[in-house]
Amino acid sequence: MSAKSTSISAAASPNASASAQSKAVSTILIIEDYSDTRELLSALLRNHGYNVAEAEDGIEGILKAGWLYPDLILMDLSLPEMDGVEAAARIHAQAKLSRIPIFVVSAYLTEAVERDVRAAGCVEVFQKPFDPNVLLEKISITLNSR
Repeated sequence: MSAKSTSISAAASPNASASAQSKAVSTILIIEDYSDTRELLSALLRNHGYNVAEAEDGIEGILKAGWLYPDLILMDLSLPEMDGVEAAARIHAQAKLSRIPIFVVSAYLTEAVERDVRAAGCVEVFQKPFDPNVLLEKISITLNSR
């Protein structure tokens, strides 16, 4: 029997499918106003097996976080209606949302902004452009540690 047929058999076994079915799929909320970036992030995450929800501004992001209760939030800082720092602080001010990890992805980072972002409870900060493999690794590590 070839290695290829062995792996097909293993994948088709009842134990393998039960294991795959029992693994919960994580949901990531993307809060990003720029549609091209939002679509890119969404496709990247979906292609790696995550459920994705989207919001276009800080207020919509807060509302969606409250009813979706995502496993992780990926947020831009420069958002209409309410900036990312304020949105992150308001999300974490809600008891049921306070433990959701928030990652910031932004083109406009300074040391002062990064301090504000961390003070608002964000756990990772990425400067655009960023390495998608590093982002995916950090997401995986963060979600697996919960």
